Amino acid sequence: MRLSIVRMLLLCAAGVVGCTSGEPQVPSIAPPAAAEPAPPAVDEPSDEPGAEAGDEAEPPPAAPAPTPVVTDDYPWLAAMAAEGPLPPLVRLDSRFPTPAGFTRVTVEPNSYAAWLRGLPVRTDRQHVLAYDGRRLFRPSAAVIALDVGDRDLQQCADTVIRLHAEYRWHRGQAEKTAYHFTSGDRSSWADWRRGERFRISGSKVERYRGRARSNTWKSWRGWLTHLFRYAGTQSLRHDSKPLGDRPFAAGDFLVHPGGPGHAVVVLDIAEHTDGRRIALVGQGFMPAEDLHVLQMPGALDGVWFTLPAPGDGPMQTPSWPQPFGRAQARRFE
Repeated sequence: MRLSIVRMLLLCAAGVVGCTSGEPQVPSIAPPAAAEPAPPAVDEPSDEPGAEAGDEAEPPPAAPAPTPVVTDDYPWLAAMAAEGPLPPLVRLDSRFPTPAGFTRVTVEPNSYAAWLRGLPVRTDRQHVLAYDGRRLFRPSAAVIALDVGDRDLQQCADTVIRLHAEYRWHRGQAEKTAYHFTSGDRSSWADWRRGERFRISGSKVERYRGRARSNTWKSWRGWLTHLFRYAGTQSLRHDSKPLGDRPFAAGDFLVHPGGPGHAVVVLDIAEHTDGRRIALVGQGFMPAEDLHVLQMPGALDGVWFTLPAPGDGPMQTPSWPQPFGRAQARRFE
């Protein structure tokens, strides 16, 4: 018995039998080694024609970089920059691509349509501000970086005039530029610069001679501010002609004259292969506020409005209850 006990102790020390339960020792299982990082995947040869080992799917083409705004084409930007850093800007045509099946119509270099197509669009905000800084609820898809002034003057018709006037200043045509008051009285930049002034009493307009002004954009802007006091939707008929059956072009506008009335301006045009024309449409409004690109449910991509063709129905816009038809379309002459 003693020899058996001694033998058991020797076997236990050697690890052959268990020293606690008396059961045979179960061999311990070492924990698994940490998994090594998988080697980089290697493309397997493919049986498909044209596929070779190592081929990778091509990434989608990058979107074209936005064309920068030519700030010198828009003289008010220099005045804005003098008051503080300009907001980030992109061109109108970079901000709004055309819907599928449409392409922008060809425009002549340096034309009014080409100039409008490059208008500076703010990318820092989409909401519209009034002349006094109030935030307004408007159907705005984008805001054009165009100063409004600090008085309630640059409203809808004034915005239409402002764009046309700024283009003419840029093109060196200021000396031949004139617009009318609602009364029908004509005011030209050339006469204003030489000192012509107006006294308005009711519907009566009296001209008198004041001091001459410098031939600078700042004086030009002052003339426009004065003009906006007496111009409106009813005065636009004196400076334009009905569009008639002519095709729409950027710069054309649609107006319901009245007190109040409303006017919107065509900023850019695209055409389908079937001849349909659509447009980006902009507006100012009451009170004086940012020029903004309109958006509306039902417009293509939310912003491209179908222009009324001869014989077609009118174009509805989101801010004015009356639709605009061909009879309301006009062009500066």
